[in-house]
Amino acid sequence: MNRFDEAAKTWDKKQSSIDSSNACVNNLLEKTTLKNDANILDYGCGTGFIAFALSNETNNILGMDYSDGMVSRFNEKAKELDFDNIKAVKHNMNEEELPQEQFDLVISSMTMHHIKDTNMFARKCFEALKKDGIVCINDLEKEDGTFHKKHNNEGVEHFGFEKEDVCKIFENQGFEIVSCDTVFKHERNDKEYPLFNLIAKKAK
Repeated sequence: MNRFDEAAKTWDKKQSSIDSSNACVNNLLEKTTLKNDANILDYGCGTGFIAFALSNETNNILGMDYSDGMVSRFNEKAKELDFDNIKAVKHNMNEEELPQEQFDLVISSMTMHHIKDTNMFARKCFEALKKDGIVCINDLEKEDGTFHKKHNNEGVEHFGFEKEDVCKIFENQGFEIVSCDTVFKHERNDKEYPLFNLIAKKAK
């Protein structure tokens, strides 16, 4: 069991995570227009803050997460809320491919800093998108390694990212950058930790 399996039990009470997810979604919807019947992948979906914020009656949302506990809670919520167009499955980005050219939107919040090979992640996002599809990456801006100090940085591969570096990673895989804005600031350890929202388009 990884620490997120246990954390899933109380994850829905994390108001700061709910607020940061809403900030991510609001910024995305300000910058882009999604089809009503969009096929969406929420990668590193947790218990579904992003997925449920994006849901409507006609789109389809697939959540993926490495934590059994998060996937289980996500699917429990979908059942409780009577959503039959939202589900989550377990996925290991390091070992498994994503479905090819299946999605209009790939969105991932607070996940990339847990993935060592960010070029691989960007490539798999690109390949998973249909032509003109959108990727939205929400994560920590560069920090001093204290954001996860309570957990001794377990599972943390990057202490956030410089926005320019993230843009370059996705540009190198063939994306056109739409925007990269600071959209939220987590407050903990008597510090502020800004989050960026990168939005880019698969243009070919």
